[in-house]
Amino acid sequence: MKGILFALLGGFFLTFQSVANATISNQIGSWQAATMTQLTGFVLAIFIVLVIRDRSYRQLPQVSPLYASGGMLAAIVLFSNMTAVHIMGVTLTIAIFLIAQLVLAIAIDGRGWFDMSQKRIGKTQIVGVLMMIAGVIILKM
Repeated sequence: MKGILFALLGGFFLTFQSVANATISNQIGSWQAATMTQLTGFVLAIFIVLVIRDRSYRQLPQVSPLYASGGMLAAIVLFSNMTAVHIMGVTLTIAIFLIAQLVLAIAIDGRGWFDMSQKRIGKTQIVGVLMMIAGVIILKM
């Protein structure tokens, strides 16, 4: 239940962030908005680490550079998201982002990439993604 709650919160906040970033990018530019978003997110994350007094950041040197570079990917995600919102609108952008995430997630789970445990991918997962794609096509009509 806790995982579902966090997933829902993440989805809601991603949508709010998409709208806010697209609006901000109209005023200051997309890469500038991505920079501002990354910076404010960094400040909040540091604040939370300090408040909860989590000292696990000391293990940072043990993190693979591949995984430590995840923040750089976030800048690309932000830029892509803002650009897509301007072109297609929020609903279609989020729908297609979700499909892209699911397709890659199925590949990662099915292959066990990035040190994730391998999961069996069945027909129901594939049908679910195909149904989402059909839903986007219906949304686009």
